[in-house]
Amino acid sequence: MIETKSRAHGTPTKDFFVRMITRDITLADCIMDLVDNAVDGARRSAKLEGRKKNTDFLRGFSVTIRATGSQITVNDNCGGISLDDAVNYAFHFGRRKDAPRDVDTSIGLYGIGMKRAIFKMGRQAKVESVTKAEKYTVVVNVDEWERKLEDWDFDIDDKVDSDSIGTRITISQLYETVSAAFSDQTFVNNLIRTMARDYAFILKSGFEIKIHTENSLIVVPRYDYKLKKNSDFMPGLVAYVDENVNIRIICGIASDLPNEIPEELRQEKAEYSGWYVICNDRVVVAGDKTDLTVWGNGDFVGWHPQYNGFAGFLFMNSEDDASRLPWKTTKREVDTSELRYQRAIINMKNLTRQFIDYTNERKGDPESAKRKEAQAASISIVELKSESITMRLPSVVAKPSFREKMVQVSFSKPLAKIKKAAEALGDFSLSASAVGSKAFDYFYKIEVEDDQK
Repeated sequence: MIETKSRAHGTPTKDFFVRMITRDITLADCIMDLVDNAVDGARRSAKLEGRKKNTDFLRGFSVTIRATGSQITVNDNCGGISLDDAVNYAFHFGRRKDAPRDVDTSIGLYGIGMKRAIFKMGRQAKVESVTKAEKYTVVVNVDEWERKLEDWDFDIDDKVDSDSIGTRITISQLYETVSAAFSDQTFVNNLIRTMARDYAFILKSGFEIKIHTENSLIVVPRYDYKLKKNSDFMPGLVAYVDENVNIRIICGIASDLPNEIPEELRQEKAEYSGWYVICNDRVVVAGDKTDLTVWGNGDFVGWHPQYNGFAGFLFMNSEDDASRLPWKTTKREVDTSELRYQRAIINMKNLTRQFIDYTNERKGDPESAKRKEAQAASISIVELKSESITMRLPSVVAKPSFREKMVQVSFSKPLAKIKKAAEALGDFSLSASAVGSKAFDYFYKIEVEDDQK
């Protein structure tokens, strides 16, 4: 029996935050967490400037990722982080309930992105922020911070090397694998392709992302997803509001990406076929061909290569509370148990079935169907403004099949006669079976076709 009141300690360890929360996220996704913060800053600044949301409202805002063998810098011009936010929210582990929600359609949600990115990449970091009213620096020395067991805070200094409005995060004492990654052009190209895909609808609003390594300086290209649209083709669209979340579901036959995108930075058409899930304009699931969306979900048909060219987009937007959306902390998965997502899947299946029916019918005359698809004009999905559009796909009439049933004819004749028959046919090299086939054709023409004339 315990005579004195005791308490079981539930205090977290710093080792957990430094090592465990970084284990299930890739280096590329950590970089993108920092870009997410810049996008939120750009949206905040655009709102303060009174910009109207349109296809160009983030023009002029940008973020540059600069990587060398010794450090990585993520520098943006998106308004900076206010000192009050830095003191009370930005460096807190997790998002406080009283954190301000001044960003419409925020993509920074859980309050761990910046810290997790720093811990994933190196042992030293400096966060410099300049707003119109103030500037400051926060230094994160991971080794020293870990030694101070009870002190979870970071010191703030008013010394900043730049007067340019925005936020600059410099991570140094990089882990060897991180330094090596940015020296590998394959990794850099893959990162750029992923960013082009996952920020496609944000870049379409004018935002710009640059990747600067020791080997190259590349502006992330703008993927413009388009669907076939003419008298034969019309994308399907369903739009509604589900418990304060705006839902738009669009699908149809995809067009190729713009030709000006370099080959090494393009997605293959088969790669971007499938369903996309986009939360607050950030792509969370891309080109899905599994039961995460509709394929093989319950009794629904699984993905088959005959569906290549299909592209579907589920947009889920929440203006004031991003926690209503079904994304997980890595922004690479969705919570399939979320009820709004489950209800959206029903509509996605209904649209997908129409495309599947078309592809089954298309087998009757694939050449004609492919010709119609290739000749069809396209429309960017961001230009589809209606609340509802009925999908239209061409009717394919199957060509009649004239293929006759074939049987094998076999008989034996003396070799000498076969050779003489080949000589009479004018080709000594004919095989015995070829001689027999030609002899039959000759007999059929003389005795059957000519007699019927």
